[in-house]
Amino acid sequence: MIRSFLNRVNNGYISKFMQKKKLSGLFSKAVLVLILISIVPIVIIGYHVMGVDSRVLKNEILQKQQTMAGRLSAVARGYINRKAQLFSLFVDLRTDFSGHQFITLQDLRYLSERDPSIAYLALLDIKGKKLFSVENTRNPINYEAVLPDILRVCVEEGEDYIGGVYQQPEGMFALLAFPVQKKGKETKVAGILVAQMNLKEMDGSLSQAYPLDMNAFVATATGKILSYNGAPEGLDTETQKELEEKVEAINVQLKGRNNGEVTLPDGKRILVARVSLMVPPWRVYVEQPSNVATQLFVESTFHSSWDVLILFIAMLVFVVVVSYWVIKPITRPLERLREAVIKQQQNEDFVVKKEELYIPNNEIGELALAFVEMSDTLYARRQELLRAQEELAHVNQELEQRVEERTRALKEASSELVKAERLAAIGQMASIISHEIRNPLAVISNATRLIKMLVPSPDPKLSKQFNIIEAEIKQANSIISEVLGYARTRDLILTTIDLNSYLRELILSYPVTPGITIREELDVENVQIKVDAEEIKQVIRNVISNAVEAMPNGGTLTVGTKTGRRLVCIYIADQGMGLTEEVRQKMFAPFFTTKARGTGLGLAVVRKAITRHRGKLFIKSSLGQGTCFQIYLKIYKKPGDTNYGEPS
Repeated sequence: MIRSFLNRVNNGYISKFMQKKKLSGLFSKAVLVLILISIVPIVIIGYHVMGVDSRVLKNEILQKQQTMAGRLSAVARGYINRKAQLFSLFVDLRTDFSGHQFITLQDLRYLSERDPSIAYLALLDIKGKKLFSVENTRNPINYEAVLPDILRVCVEEGEDYIGGVYQQPEGMFALLAFPVQKKGKETKVAGILVAQMNLKEMDGSLSQAYPLDMNAFVATATGKILSYNGAPEGLDTETQKELEEKVEAINVQLKGRNNGEVTLPDGKRILVARVSLMVPPWRVYVEQPSNVATQLFVESTFHSSWDVLILFIAMLVFVVVVSYWVIKPITRPLERLREAVIKQQQNEDFVVKKEELYIPNNEIGELALAFVEMSDTLYARRQELLRAQEELAHVNQELEQRVEERTRALKEASSELVKAERLAAIGQMASIISHEIRNPLAVISNATRLIKMLVPSPDPKLSKQFNIIEAEIKQANSIISEVLGYARTRDLILTTIDLNSYLRELILSYPVTPGITIREELDVENVQIKVDAEEIKQVIRNVISNAVEAMPNGGTLTVGTKTGRRLVCIYIADQGMGLTEEVRQKMFAPFFTTKARGTGLGLAVVRKAITRHRGKLFIKSSLGQGTCFQIYLKIYKKPGDTNYGEPS
């Protein structure tokens, strides 16, 4: 309601303010400000010029990077070509000018001794079987996977094979293979010379060729890094995951181009140029940050820090003068008005006064006056709303109390009516059961006794059947008594009893089942209670009976008391399996039982008796840990005048 009222008030004052708007004052100053800020196009043009120059510089930088990448590729290609020419020349000389028809093991040893970069030499036949080899390394390359390619290139095509690069514990190695002809049979390949070359010699050439102001690196066609400037000994001896990810991003974004701008996975932008080698299939990359062009432009435009400082001071003076001349007359009253609005927000009962605001003779002054008037009106309306809300809250509170009282009375009346109807039905049923069943049971019992008297020495089996009949008759009479006991309601016969003595007599008179141990935990402070002794006896016996039945395998049954200030607690705890939540919800309902035989009235009788004595009944139970029944009754008399605390 308050928010809608504020909206209506604001809309009214805004329309009033718009009607009084003048064409002087702040309007003319705003025009002057617009003229002053027309210098923005100059800044835009300057920014455009900087962008054009940056693009030109960027293209020049890319061309420089492309040239540098070409030079590095020439160095790498030259090294591989020199090694390939060395082996080709060796094969030709040994097959054409040696004294033997084919390359021998001594020839391989001679070549291995002459060139320390050779780590492994092997001569294969045209089917790929190794004839002999010279090994200068403990980890020769396993070329079995690429042997079909070697045979195809060297035997079928008669060309030199330059394979991939392999990372070994001793360094980086390249695999090469060359066709070998027998002496006098130049056109027919008789074997294959396989060489494993250590690329460490390429370190010196690449290290000298790498630029100092750019990042450069060499990678295979699969993206594995071979070398980069700054690498130990020039070659990549460890996996460079960051560089490999950079190579992957460059190849994906450049596609068919040789240079351009690339965005890396971490968001950085770089200028990169690349050159591909045909043999071997390597690529050379030269890159540097993308903002290098902007940095060069700034450095060339502002020759020194004094230029930047002078320009900054001039702009600062200009902004200060314009702000003081144009903005200050606007911001001063608005600042006062903002402070008043904040106070209004923090304190709803705050009323803005004219003396607290700066009211110039222009549109802002009219706005300030309108706000003062709105604050007064809002305060008055708020007081009215508060009074109305207090009255409404008082009426609502009275109505809620009346509804709560009537609802409680209705629930109590309904509950008593249901109980009365249920007890009446149970009582009627119990009377019928007592009349219709007990008489036949009495006849059966008398007939059984007569038969036993007529048979002088009955058979043991017949005696057993007589005992079963008598036990079942006793069980039926017990069930009828339970039903009648629950259905009939008699007046309480109150007597004063000594609680500890009363409980000891009950425990001694209760028939203890074998395997069950009864433990007493009676409070040393003995009290007297005023109850119907027979009803409470039935209550305790029913609870003990349930506890005993909950421990079919035996256990300890604890019966104890705990004395409080006005109440005494009688608790009976077993060590059975405990109760589920479903059983706890239904256990006091009449005729509900989980036993194979029983009426389900034992705990219903307990609850009814405790309710008639205005006591309280609580149950604590955990699955697998047993159950504890707690019966709270009012203390009638205590010995002495000592005060006691309530049971915890």
